[in-house]
Amino acid sequence: MRWRTVADNWEAFQESILEAWPDLTEEDLIEIEGDRVAFEKRLVDLTGDDQDDIAQQVEEWMEGAVPSDVHMDEHHDDDSIRDSRLYVSPGEDASDDDRKFGDDNVTDDPVSGG
Repeated sequence: MRWRTVADNWEAFQESILEAWPDLTEEDLIEIEGDRVAFEKRLVDLTGDDQDDIAQQVEEWMEGAVPSDVHMDEHHDDDSIRDSRLYVSPGEDASDDDRKFGDDNVTDDPVSGG
């Protein structure tokens, strides 16, 4: 993921950040407001680790799971729906009911069982 995702959804990531860096406080996160430079500087101040080490830790943390609050974001959902069209087979309608995908030979006729 990119830092822009973290910054745009700062509140959703705060629990994960506090788990990864328990020396941080909620007040720290409020003050940082998603600014990566401020975030890394605060971590350097708290841990005494080298700036490069902190930057690496942040990169590794960003490879982890994205909070569900971020996935439920309207903008993220719209992008995911739009991107899903790339995986629809030729001749399929992206708006069709998901139960129909891959079942082109099945009809919705309840009498015939299809």
